[in-house]
Amino acid sequence: MHFEDDRPQPSVRSPDCGDPGDSSESSDPATGEWGTREDDALLARLRVDAADGAVLDAGCGNGRPVLDGLAPDRPVVGVDAATGQVARAARVAPGRVVQGNMTALPLASDAVAAVTAFRSVIHVPTSEHETVYEEFARVLQPGGVCYVTVGTETRAEPSDAWLDGGEPMEWTVLGPDESTRLLEATGFDVYDAVGLRDSVDASRDRANGRLVDADHPDAETVVLLARLPG
Repeated sequence: MHFEDDRPQPSVRSPDCGDPGDSSESSDPATGEWGTREDDALLARLRVDAADGAVLDAGCGNGRPVLDGLAPDRPVVGVDAATGQVARAARVAPGRVVQGNMTALPLASDAVAAVTAFRSVIHVPTSEHETVYEEFARVLQPGGVCYVTVGTETRAEPSDAWLDGGEPMEWTVLGPDESTRLLEATGFDVYDAVGLRDSVDASRDRANGRLVDADHPDAETVVLLARLPG
C-alpha cells in the first residue's frame, strides 16, 4: 500500500480496496453525529495518551473524524469493510485506506501506536468482539492505546440496508462491563471511560455539549479508553 509522505508508515497487507469510481456522497450515521468539539476533545486526548506513531482507524467509515483530524500531524491508516466507505475515506486520506475486516486486520503486528474504533465494533457480531480486540492488540505496539465505542447496555438491532448502498449491517452492542471484560481478556487495561449524550439532547444544551461521565443518565454510548502493557 502506497503512502504519500515520507514519515514512517504502518505495514499494510493490501487487499482489493473496491471500486474507486464510487463517488456518491452520503452522510455517515456511524460518525455523522459527532460534533466538532467532541471530536477535537477526544482526538486531543489521544495525542496525549498515545506514543508518537501511526494511528489505525478501524471501521473508519467516511474518514471523519479520525483520519482527517489526525492526518496533518500523524501517520494514519483506515480500514473499513464497506466498499463505498473505503472510497469516501480515500478522498479524505488518499493512499491510506484499505478494505478489510476487523476480525482479520490487514496490518502487520506491532504496526501502530493507537487504534480508534468509534461506532464500528458495534457492527460486528458480539460473538466476534473478543476476536476484534485480539486483532487490535496484535497490531498495536507495546503500550499502545485503543479508543472504542460501546453501548450503555447490550442490544441487537439488525438493519437490511446501510448508507443507501443496500449492504446489510448488524448493530450488536455490548455494554461497558462486558466490553471491559473482553478487552481485559485480550490484554488491555481499561483506564477510563467517557459518555456521549444523544445528539438531540446535546443540541438543546449546547453549553455542555455531548461529552459526559460514562454513567451519566443521558449517555447514549460510552467510549472506553484502554492500553496494552508497555
